[in-house]
Amino acid sequence: MAISHMEECISEVRMWLSNNQLKLNDDKTDFLMLIPPSTRQKHIQLPVLSVGSSLITPSSKSRNLGVVFDQGMTFHDHISKTVSTGFFYLRSIALAKKYLPAEALATLVHAFVSARIDSCSSILYGLPKYEINRLQKLLNQAARLLTHTGKYDQITPILRKLHWLPVHQRIQFKILTLAHKVVYETSPLYLRHPKHQQSRITRSSSAPLLERKRANKRSAGDRAFSVAAPSLWNALPVAIRSTGDLHAFQRLIKTILFRNAFS
Repeated sequence: MAISHMEECISEVRMWLSNNQLKLNDDKTDFLMLIPPSTRQKHIQLPVLSVGSSLITPSSKSRNLGVVFDQGMTFHDHISKTVSTGFFYLRSIALAKKYLPAEALATLVHAFVSARIDSCSSILYGLPKYEINRLQKLLNQAARLLTHTGKYDQITPILRKLHWLPVHQRIQFKILTLAHKVVYETSPLYLRHPKHQQSRITRSSSAPLLERKRANKRSAGDRAFSVAAPSLWNALPVAIRSTGDLHAFQRLIKTILFRNAFS
């Protein structure tokens, strides 16, 4: 049933492209099946997707909006790609750092490294610590490069000096920012539409709260935005949840997350 719906949707897309003098590359179409670990160990017959004259089999991983998705939603390949690319740029920046003023060096590090770590980072919520640590090593190296410190120097004072949040807290920051947009109705329409709204807003006498959805799966379900966002949002102090201005809200939660990380 799901495959037939996908084929109908792709057919409509092909028709729209054709009407607008565009072409869909049938054989370059990629699709991914999310399969639980217990099912992946079994020999199951995978469906085939018909796209025009091409028959497409499921991929083990697929790239969308710069994120590499895999069948188990572990994002291991995505993190590997981010870390590999980040260290490549760090090595390139290191070769030129003696010719760069401090401001230009900071701009390059942010544009090519820390921005990559933060991009779509909310999907990494709830991943095992060893996966997050891989990104943290990249962030640590960027901080060392920016401050001209050696690899044996303690990283905590360096991050504190730069006022950089660790990766774990950066992920929470992104989720809370999106939760604020949902509560104060500045989020994308697909989050605020009644049929697709992830978390119903409940108004109390003090501050808005988000209703937490029940997770179907303890490990994977807790990572969903409909579960993670209410858990983080409702734990904030009332004064912060009541802050309607986004930039003021971000300053306040960064202070809290920074204190939690380095206290």
